[in-house]
Amino acid sequence: MLILKLAVRNLLRHPRKTFLLGTLIAVGMAALFVANAVFDSTNSGLESSFIRSLTGDAAISARSETAFSLFGSEVPIVSEYESIPPIPGFAELVATVQNVGEVDAWTPVVSGVAQMRVGGYAVNVPVFGVDPASYFAVCSDIVIERGDVSTLASGGVFINAVLAATVEATIGRPLALGEDIVFGMYSGGSFRLKKGTFSGVHRYVSSTESLDRVVLADATLVRSIANYTLGFASRDAPSYALEAQESFDLDDLFSDAADVDTSSGSGLTLEAVEASMADTSERDALVMTDAAAWSFVLVRAKEGLKDSISGLLAKALDDAGLDCRAMGWRSAAGTSAQALFAVQAAFYVGLGFVALGAVLVIMNALVISVLERSAEIGTMRGLGAGSSFIRSLFIAESMLLTMSAALVGILAGALLSAWLYDTGVAVTNPLLVSLFGGTMLRPVPTLRSVLMHLVLAAVVGASAWIYPVSLAMKVQPVAAMNAG
Repeated sequence: MLILKLAVRNLLRHPRKTFLLGTLIAVGMAALFVANAVFDSTNSGLESSFIRSLTGDAAISARSETAFSLFGSEVPIVSEYESIPPIPGFAELVATVQNVGEVDAWTPVVSGVAQMRVGGYAVNVPVFGVDPASYFAVCSDIVIERGDVSTLASGGVFINAVLAATVEATIGRPLALGEDIVFGMYSGGSFRLKKGTFSGVHRYVSSTESLDRVVLADATLVRSIANYTLGFASRDAPSYALEAQESFDLDDLFSDAADVDTSSGSGLTLEAVEASMADTSERDALVMTDAAAWSFVLVRAKEGLKDSISGLLAKALDDAGLDCRAMGWRSAAGTSAQALFAVQAAFYVGLGFVALGAVLVIMNALVISVLERSAEIGTMRGLGAGSSFIRSLFIAESMLLTMSAALVGILAGALLSAWLYDTGVAVTNPLLVSLFGGTMLRPVPTLRSVLMHLVLAAVVGASAWIYPVSLAMKVQPVAAMNAG
């Protein structure tokens, strides 16, 4: 108790210095608290939006050397030209997913990047072929503004509300239900075209540049332009063909050839050629759309299991021997979601530098205090005060100053965050809109944030006394009293 009284007295003896340091700490803590509240609210909003509108809690895709998200390849140069590989052994995958007890719902998706042309307006869009019977059970936050989602099973196309408004403003008229929409995609060395029917408009709770371009369509339509045909898996030469190529000898090709008697008429006639090409069953089978081909399976976990579902799915896939990979919702969303977390990581790195700066400021103030109080410290040591007493006194001063100012700063930050939540902070920069997921920022203070900043203040206060105390311990009682 004596140490606490002395610490308070020493702080009050220098009101100007105490007020200046306390104000700096409080203002810095308030600014950090508000910034963290903005990131927390944006993080929570984007997570909820992506999970319930786009990705589910986890996603499953074919295993490949290239990293794919729902929006295509994560390599920017080839993202619009490299097709997403279909999931191999889809029937076995479905059985495996259904046997995972933590799965609440799942839905398959065919994904690709295509050029959409409607009413003379053309734009590249991510297009998702969906099963309407299960898709909206996983992506339950999608809002349907126009149309009937059941048409997505019969050639229908739903355009995002933001994109639809852009199209209508460009072509100068509203889009009419039933009008044609043409999709084109470069896949398998050729450019494939397919026509769909405009059937409605949907929107997402959060608005980002990526989400605002998403088009939902009939899965068969997307499979066709993505070249998901029965011949897709037959492109690779079988092993026996490769072995024949390796043992092939050109000299042996004509070793048993005999002279040809050309006196008789040639057996090659137009009728023979037409007859040989009359049977198109094999060709038709190879180009027939594979009705079981899907790019991803989106999974919704049961309540409280979203953080562990991707690991559980990965284990189930390995146990079943399936050549598939499970990914979390951030990986499934790709760069559209990961950009925010990269900025947030940079923010926390900056937070560390700010904390280091606060430690240096408080440390310098305590060092000056030690130099000013050399006689006092020497007198206390001369009267029998031990090293632990002196050390405890400076620790108490440092912690009192830091924690008191931090509490004031956190309270001010919480009040400012509450006010900003009611009024909102308008964002007009397209990059910031895409980054924060909307045009209005509303910071939400949380108990976790309060505790995190209190811990930060405690670390700062506990770190600031180390050098000043070591300096105080070097003060010799006799020299200090003589100097005083």
